[in-house]
Amino acid sequence: MGFGQKNSSSDDSSSGLKEELGAFVDKASAHTRVRAELFMIEAKEAAEIYGYRLYLSVIGAVSFTIGYSLFLVGVIGLLGFFLDGSSFSLKNWAGVTLSIALLHLILGAILFKKSKKFSKDSPIFEYTRNEFKKDQQWTRQKKKP
Repeated sequence: MGFGQKNSSSDDSSSGLKEELGAFVDKASAHTRVRAELFMIEAKEAAEIYGYRLYLSVIGAVSFTIGYSLFLVGVIGLLGFFLDGSSFSLKNWAGVTLSIALLHLILGAILFKKSKKFSKDSPIFEYTRNEFKKDQQWTRQKKKP
């Protein structure tokens, strides 16, 4: 062999290595792309489920806070009526305040209960689980022959 000439057997092995490496990179990028798509689907599903649950919980907490504040105002009003010797009725501002406080506390309890029930009723990542089950069935079928 002269200067600048390559061995033909080394060309064959290096081009084979390049092809294998290229095929590996193509498969790895396809795998990464599919995983990223699956991650996006899961993230979207989780955002919908947990977003709605968070929404219900925040509204319930706000309702509880308003109800508790109104309850305190109503109790303070009641103490004023009892110390003053006046009679208490639902027509007084203290009675109305306590009624609205009770409404807010009930609404807050309902929303909290609904947020906990919502997450139990809707299983998360159902699409991914179905895909894994399909993959498992496919691999079992491939192993049988």
